[in-house]
Amino acid sequence: MTYSVQSKEDMEKQINEAGEKLIVIDFYASWCGPCKIISPKLEELSAQYSDKALVLKVNVDDCEEIALEYNVTSMPTFVFMKNRQIIDVFVGGNPEKLVKNMEKYVGGEPLPVYVDNPIESDDLEEEQLEATLEPAPIEAAVEDQQQVIN
Repeated sequence: MTYSVQSKEDMEKQINEAGEKLIVIDFYASWCGPCKIISPKLEELSAQYSDKALVLKVNVDDCEEIALEYNVTSMPTFVFMKNRQIIDVFVGGNPEKLVKNMEKYVGGEPLPVYVDNPIESDDLEEEQLEATLEPAPIEAAVEDQQQVIN
């Protein structure tokens, strides 16, 4: 769940109470289209990482002093902090970047990789395994594609 900051004092209180958690500050405006688009993803991430991160929302029109303090000139601007230190800032409504930064800074586990037909190394001789893992030459890939087209 995100927290809407009401004043500079309110923000200081939230930062002080965050302890070791990652703090993500979302500087937004109610009239900002990209802010509205990325807001549901931010809410989702806030709920997902509620035990590891605190998400603060700062309306730049209501809290101009805070926006000036953080040199916010475009919205949305996301400021990532840990132990009262800014560790990253990015501007724009890029949900993929928001997700990657949250995963990176909360120390989330990487997503699992699934393979349809995993190769069991015990079933192959060493030479066969090495040959299987080598990338195919580009000529072979082009030749295969040409056969499909013809």
